[in-house]
Amino acid sequence: MTDVTRAYADPSEGGTAANGTVMATNDAAATAAPGLARRWRGPLVAAAGLRYLVPILAIPLAPVLIPDDVGLLTLLRPGKEVVLLAGGLTRSDATPGWVIAFLAYLPLMVGGVWAFFGVGRAYADELAAGTGPAWLHRAVPADRLRTAQRVLARRGPTVAILGRLAALPPTVVAAAAGTTTVSTRRFLAADLVGAVAAFAATFAIGMSLGEAYERGGVWLTVAGLVLLLAVIVLFTRWMEREADRDAAGLDGTGG
Repeated sequence: MTDVTRAYADPSEGGTAANGTVMATNDAAATAAPGLARRWRGPLVAAAGLRYLVPILAIPLAPVLIPDDVGLLTLLRPGKEVVLLAGGLTRSDATPGWVIAFLAYLPLMVGGVWAFFGVGRAYADELAAGTGPAWLHRAVPADRLRTAQRVLARRGPTVAILGRLAALPPTVVAAAAGTTTVSTRRFLAADLVGAVAAFAATFAIGMSLGEAYERGGVWLTVAGLVLLLAVIVLFTRWMEREADRDAAGLDGTGG
């Protein structure tokens, strides 16, 4: 039984807040790990705040930065759509290239996400009770937090890898993991693998779509995008159904 499973397997060990968020247990998750995170609350909140705000503030800059400064856009807004664009432009114009795109991807999509893990550690009680900073509850909505916690309860840190490939926000998954007893090293290692895999897959698909545009025009590219979106949506819904199934099993209502 993994640490994160133990955190939820026995309802008598933990509890549920009024808003339905699963609370951390009274073992190591409530004592050892959060202590260090709470001492570093200020830097963690600052880093998580940048991860939350910078991509939003970068939206108006997108028309200015496309197509000549997509590397900078990736630094400011390293989402799947921008990585796809970087891959497509690399295929057609040989710029920004995968090295620049990957280096631009790391600060917010890895460092920023890890900051949310630390914030989850530091604000585990507040996230459970709904009494944390207002921006934190907007960045980590209670319903998404519960979904991520349910998946983590049974699947462990490998959810970080699957979540990166699906449409589960990595910041929410990281914050949810921070509220549990999951090993910090195990989760961050799994998340790094997931981040690299998600970048590689998305960038490669972007290059393929760029080639499709060159060979078949815009309609073939649109068809490829629609297919990709459908796969991501189906994969994400499958993960959410798994989370609901796990929740039913934990509550004793499953078959």
